Amino acid sequence: MAQKKRKKKLNVRKLFVFILFFYLVGYGVYYILSEPVRNIIISGTTYINDADVIEVAGLKNYPAYSSLRNSKLKKKIKSLPLVEDVSIKRNLLFQLKIKIKEKKVICVYDDNNKILLSDGSQIDNDSNIVGIPSLVNYTKEDVLKKFLSGMGNLDYGIISSISEIEYSPDKSGTGSILDETRFMFRMNDGNIVYINLDKLDNMKYYFKIYASLNNKKGILHLDSGDYMEVKWTLTTMKKWRKLLVI
Repeated sequence: MAQKKRKKKLNVRKLFVFILFFYLVGYGVYYILSEPVRNIIISGTTYINDADVIEVAGLKNYPAYSSLRNSKLKKKIKSLPLVEDVSIKRNLLFQLKIKIKEKKVICVYDDNNKILLSDGSQIDNDSNIVGIPSLVNYTKEDVLKKFLSGMGNLDYGIISSISEIEYSPDKSGTGSILDETRFMFRMNDGNIVYINLDKLDNMKYYFKIYASLNNKKGILHLDSGDYMEVKWTLTTMKKWRKLLVI
């Protein structure tokens, strides 16, 4: 009789442990499924606001972590006009790490007040995009596309040092076109640079060239001949020509 009682108590304990185990498992599953996103970390952006990323991705109210799918989040974020690519990482701390690669912003096109990107696309002007030059006059479409692509090879330090860009084809004394791919850059430091599409990469060396001239002001001709006019006197700059990709 006593043995049966002990066996019954043992069975009750086993049942209790069994129920407790499944309760804890169920609670753990419920906790994981219902736990909201705790932290959103966004990196790689220069012109895109974090708030815009969170809004378009549907993360504003910190939804349940388990309900999110990376593929859907990427698709939503890529709908932003300046997003070229996006990667998303998650961890056990219920964090979302969103890394964005932006499209290269080149300039504001005064002809239609659009922002021009290195891939040739145009987006609406956004007041959040500052510190980029203005393209002040109409530019032939085929020349413009090649120009934007070439400018995309320059870093933002160079692009932001340009105040204005003017499409300025080189002409002969009779008015015939000698070089339809020439542009004029008005620099923030007061200098003027003439350059064409073939030598656009030489702008990478602008700061080195300027330093080698002891910060003199003038007009730098990188489109042909590679020389600089300083105080209206033509000066050949042999010491910096070796910096250029001729």
